[in-house]
Amino acid sequence: MYKLSILATTDTHSHISLYDYFLETEMHINGLILAGSKIEALKSINEQQGIATLVVDNGDILQGNIMADYAAETNPSIHPAINMMNEIGYDAGTLGNHEFNYGLPYLERAHQQAQFPLVNCNVKYINGDYVVSPYHIVEKAFHDGTKIKIGITGVVPEQIMMWDEEHLNGRVIVEDMYDALYQYSNELKMMGCDIVVALMHTGLDQEQLKEMRGIENQVYQLAQIKAVDAFVFGHTHQQFPGPDYQGIPNVDADVGKVFHAYGVQPMCFASHIGSIDLTLEKTDQGFTVVGGQSRVIELKNSDVNINTHLVQVNQAAHRGVLEYVKHPIGETTGHHDSYFAQLGPSTVVEVIAKAAKQKVEQLIASDQLKIAASHIISTSAPIKAGRDGINDYIDIDEGPLTLKDAINIYRFPNKLAAVNVSGKVLREWVEWSVSCYNTIDHEYIVKDNKSTAPGFPSYNMDIFYELNYCIDLSREARYSNIGEKINDTYRIKDLTYLNDPVEDTQQYTVLTTDYRMNFCPILKDSSVTKIQLDDIEIRQIIIDYIKTYGMDFEATRPFTFVQDGIFKFKSSPNGKGHLQPGITATELYDDDYLIYELNTALSKE
Repeated sequence: MYKLSILATTDTHSHISLYDYFLETEMHINGLILAGSKIEALKSINEQQGIATLVVDNGDILQGNIMADYAAETNPSIHPAINMMNEIGYDAGTLGNHEFNYGLPYLERAHQQAQFPLVNCNVKYINGDYVVSPYHIVEKAFHDGTKIKIGITGVVPEQIMMWDEEHLNGRVIVEDMYDALYQYSNELKMMGCDIVVALMHTGLDQEQLKEMRGIENQVYQLAQIKAVDAFVFGHTHQQFPGPDYQGIPNVDADVGKVFHAYGVQPMCFASHIGSIDLTLEKTDQGFTVVGGQSRVIELKNSDVNINTHLVQVNQAAHRGVLEYVKHPIGETTGHHDSYFAQLGPSTVVEVIAKAAKQKVEQLIASDQLKIAASHIISTSAPIKAGRDGINDYIDIDEGPLTLKDAINIYRFPNKLAAVNVSGKVLREWVEWSVSCYNTIDHEYIVKDNKSTAPGFPSYNMDIFYELNYCIDLSREARYSNIGEKINDTYRIKDLTYLNDPVEDTQQYTVLTTDYRMNFCPILKDSSVTKIQLDDIEIRQIIIDYIKTYGMDFEATRPFTFVQDGIFKFKSSPNGKGHLQPGITATELYDDDYLIYELNTALSKE
């Protein structure tokens, strides 16, 4: 018998340093230095035991944190994340959806800098050439000199054409993930590969298990391709094997198997490493998989011996970021956080909406935008509300405000967008947003902040600041986490715009993001019209707003709940130092999250 170990990262989002730039402290919880040091140790152990090792990354490398913003803004000679991955010695990587956020030339530069192949088999330029190589074949040797031939390919969701329409429309073609992976995994087998490893930058959604072409999260479908022996998946920042996937047909959430293939999803930010250990049998036809085990290795509080060379490799970029984020943008006399942003007022969420409205009103006043100044609604969503752990919240103390705080408030390179919608469509949009709540018979009032069902990501919970609305938690959610109608129920009561009832036929101008405008299924209604805006970066309007108006405004909450009662929810333990009216902290925990209680009667006051 022979053994092959596949070590993987996914959704690292340029997390590299042993340092939290928001908290301004050294922190050994994630990042490629930590992951690279662990990978080095695991490779050494495998070598001693005669186990061959393959090291891969599953995409979302180039965007997502301060280091990525620094690289995009300053264009160093080599992208810091690519530089670190070169040093770690990856065998291959693939493209995630966020590889396209800064445009194709930016991606191409990073691709040229990589000393490891990037593979993807479902994204082509319009001339038919692949954006990166559709596959890579590598040979690994076992302890006795026997070699195994491994084929590696990757896929990314078709939705990149919506999310990055500005960069991709008319430039690339994105093929169906299943069709592309089926073709290339079988071709790799025909080319003599013993093992085919698929890097799937897509998730596993237990409410989308049927054969539905074009869906965003397709792991369940892709894993059924017989030519695929092992796979890494991601995109949704969850853990497999793990409890999120228990009870799904044909999924072994303990062994890490979906149908016949072994898979792993190692969370995000290089906080975990995925490991797939395959047991192989040599036959006259080559190697076959006879057993396996997948596991996720958490790096926080582990005994990882840090490779000081990797620290040194990162020093120039680390110093550059420290200087980059010091750029002043204002002052604040108060504290600002997002610990309770899905249930109470939050300045760090509302400032995004305020900045958008101020910018649009400025354009209207200067005659640069030809729309009526009435019936304008500004929106924002709690982006950092614990989806990626107890440190995934905004916490800003009184004092100077810098570029670091603007990045903390809004971490995506999105643009301002505006749409005209009828009151009827607006009501549906609000219904989708409040589908983030459970019914009153559940343990927690807010659904788990996860991208796949039964969770609901907080970034899809738009808050409509010029509206007032009351939410009936006795009613089932009308929409799924991705905006598909799942019930004929309505939760929203007393929907008003500036105290006037929202009428189905009335037109409203809603300020949002290009991501929401391109992706939200409800906005695909034929009655919705897009308003043409110049390229206006949301983070820049936040910076401009803070410079002019500051952040010391009284935050508002446009919604209330029909039911009076005490409801539990989870948030960071750090929130207990910043409680709001009607919110109390218990002494109970759910994993690392502290359990809080919301008194909906008191929170109305």
